[in-house]
Amino acid sequence: MSLVEDATAAPSMHNTQPWRFEYSRRSRVFRLRADLRGALPQTDPELRALHIGCGAALMNLRVAVAHEGWEAAPRLLPDPVDPMLLASVTLTRPLGDEADPAVLYPAVRTRHTSRYPFAETEIPASVRSALVDAT
Repeated sequence: MSLVEDATAAPSMHNTQPWRFEYSRRSRVFRLRADLRGALPQTDPELRALHIGCGAALMNLRVAVAHEGWEAAPRLLPDPVDPMLLASVTLTRPLGDEADPAVLYPAVRTRHTSRYPFAETEIPASVRSALVDAT
């Protein structure tokens, strides 16, 4: 199974898969781009669901990379003049003894799509901070 196949097993709103991956073998860098062909302007006018789906694909990529024994160094929004470039992930070195996201790999293929609307509740600051620290 390829790393991108694992990444694209991520859920997205109405399973639109609003992402595109590029890989540079020379620099060992994956680039995750938003693909507006998967946008749903009527149900997701601010592209929130598109970004959440792309975030899920990014997480799947990081888990798959760890499963293959590599450390991934993600960089969010790496180019301010290219807003469709959401993240880059560099394969840096063999995975060491650090926290290993590979333990999440069995969940990659068990995902399912939820059709429920997003809650309008604010995310607590501690959770936002933990999410930022996890990147």
